[in-house]
Amino acid sequence: MTNMKKALRRVSIASRVWLAAHELCPPFSNQLIFEGNGILDVERWQRAVAIASAANPGSRLVLRGYLGASRWVDSGVTPRVREVDGSAWDGMSSEGADILYGGYSPRRGPMAEVVLDHGSPPRVIFRSHHAVMDGRGCITWAEDVFRALRGEQVLGSDDTIIEEDLLHLVEGDPISYPGRRFLAPTGRAQGTCPGVVWQRRKVIGNIPKLLPQVLILTAREVWRQGESAVRMGIPVDLRGRRPGLRSTGNLTNAIFVDIPPWKTVDDLAYDIIRRLKGQRDGSLTREEKLVPHIPLPLIRGILRREALQGHASNGYRFSGLVSNLGKLSLAPFQGGGFTSHSCTAVPVCMESFPFSMVLCGYGDTVELVLSMPRVLASGGRLEGILERIARGLRSTGEEVCFRNNISMTR
Repeated sequence: MTNMKKALRRVSIASRVWLAAHELCPPFSNQLIFEGNGILDVERWQRAVAIASAANPGSRLVLRGYLGASRWVDSGVTPRVREVDGSAWDGMSSEGADILYGGYSPRRGPMAEVVLDHGSPPRVIFRSHHAVMDGRGCITWAEDVFRALRGEQVLGSDDTIIEEDLLHLVEGDPISYPGRRFLAPTGRAQGTCPGVVWQRRKVIGNIPKLLPQVLILTAREVWRQGESAVRMGIPVDLRGRRPGLRSTGNLTNAIFVDIPPWKTVDDLAYDIIRRLKGQRDGSLTREEKLVPHIPLPLIRGILRREALQGHASNGYRFSGLVSNLGKLSLAPFQGGGFTSHSCTAVPVCMESFPFSMVLCGYGDTVELVLSMPRVLASGGRLEGILERIARGLRSTGEEVCFRNNISMTR
């Protein structure tokens, strides 16, 4: 039996919400998927995961304490390496993706794992509960696992910091969330089938201002449903606020942008840059200040009611979330006889999120993965929205390539 180590970090406000969300929409986790070729030697991977996880103890966390005294503690137990046969799954949607569903236990562990899929193509999947890692944190851990596979020195990380340590919050009276006044891009909920589903598309080409392009294309989907204000959330990695910080933690905070019909891609790009440079995070809402003092079952009830009210009224606190992991080099994700050819990530989503998308690029490819509640995705609506967004990006990429070709011939 491994001795429990000291507490690594407090449980943040967001992490408590994500712990509650997991019981409603499992798996509420980051899922980083590498497809490639080669062999997947489980013993080599187990050794590499042990080395990398010892240097990144945020991958070994378990929950201790209750309410405001909750904390994450290093269990000292290496995350499991699980072998599966995913040959029946095409990797393009949640349909048949049983290999991506595995139990998490906040108090017993594990909260992270590596899945070796011996399908065709072979895949390596890094999974981590969103309460302990964000997408960038999962990438940080994955990079060190691959370093260990190659016999290189792992870099490790600092896992004592939570996102609230990096936020610039102003003092004063807490604010309130806006009412449920934003339409879902899909239109009204249909049926009562619970859970979330997702689909994936690849776009080839040089696409400038990718994030604002996707936000504008999504806003157009909302306007297809009727005249409505559009508010989109953008999860922002806070690590850059502390130079040199390496962390596997959940260090993400969402900013929200309003998109009126007259706003252009350039306008929106400027707005986002200005918001990020300003680092003005406002203040906590009344709800957020109460979260540490509310038991998790009660938070689950609040989240469930929030989703039901949104579906019934066709009004949500925002129209969707778009997370941009940026353009990755695949070079760091090779080792142990495995070579990565692609990388994608499945976005976390709750029933109260009408739309959740992750963007991930490598080489000349952009991966789009869109997740949403089943009651909004039905009737081909998820496929239709994702295809129209992908088509809009493809036309942009083709236009850029055309302009570049002209300039090269002059």
